[in-house]
Amino acid sequence: MKRINYLVSWSERYAGITLPAALAPELRAPVAVLACSLALVAVLGAVQHARFAAVERDGAEYARRLAATQATVARVRAVESEVARLRALDARIREIRRSGPARASEIAALGNRLPADAWLTAVRADRTALTLEGHGARLSAVGRTIASLAALPPYAGARLVSVHEDPVRRGVTYALALDPRR
Repeated sequence: MKRINYLVSWSERYAGITLPAALAPELRAPVAVLACSLALVAVLGAVQHARFAAVERDGAEYARRLAATQATVARVRAVESEVARLRALDARIREIRRSGPARASEIAALGNRLPADAWLTAVRADRTALTLEGHGARLSAVGRTIASLAALPPYAGARLVSVHEDPVRRGVTYALALDPRR
């Protein structure tokens, strides 16, 4: 049986020539499916490439923002440390201001406990003890001074640091240390 195709192909219609069939009719459907598959893969690849480019742009923008933020964070940390330093300084100043009246009343209590024939000439305060220097009419005045100052509540005891005769001002010069109660 012989087949005759009376349909005019597009090449005959427009160019006036008949092209030989490149594909057998049995292969036309699989080749069309393959072409559609390749087109779909190409479209999906282009979409993924566009998405990847957008992600790279966003990442570069975020990196730029992070770099700008790092400088700001460094400045904020510097300000925080300065604020902490100033707060510590303020606390120290307040402590010193509060200590003035406390020290004055402490020195007044010391003066009130001294015997009549003993005098204070210097008071030195450090972290471990309170050192007193003074003058007394007799050596017995130094003993009474030690006994009366040792009885003060904020102190654990009084220690004699030095005592010697003072040829210039008749009497004795002494130095005592008052140890704070812990």
